Amino acid sequence: MEWEEFRLWRVSGIIMTVTTTLYLTESERALWSGISPKLQSQYAVEHEVGNWRDSPGRRRMRMQLVQLRDPKLLAFLESAKAAQSAEALAALLMDTDLQGIADADIAELFFALGPAAVSSLIASMLGRVASDSDLQGIAALTTIRHSLYASLASVSH
Repeated sequence: MEWEEFRLWRVSGIIMTVTTTLYLTESERALWSGISPKLQSQYAVEHEVGNWRDSPGRRRMRMQLVQLRDPKLLAFLESAKAAQSAEALAALLMDTDLQGIADADIAELFFALGPAAVSSLIASMLGRVASDSDLQGIAALTTIRHSLYASLASVSH
């Protein structure tokens, strides 16, 4: 990936360097087709090939092992432990203010939630795109999920 493909993105108080590439699943590509061509033209879309399957037991284990320090995320984690699905976790995350949370805690959080919850969040956000800023957030999330797939698959073998 070339350095020019990156840009600085600031969302919810978090500064991240993200790519202009979105890694989308087949179902997400269907949602992508509903976004204006003008917004689409600023991004490259690649097929998400990650296929690691999570389980409620694995997610519970990761949530027990996560080392969060931020009080907002600790409260979120308690609510998340009761969530019965990836969709419920994504809904909780949508209602959580991530402003001012350290990048290390954000990384731990997404690892604990796993790729299925991130996928639910991506699908929800793709259905609500109104600006380039929205797509920047989605690009960051698809990059995070892509990395999670690679990381989790490597420890499963």
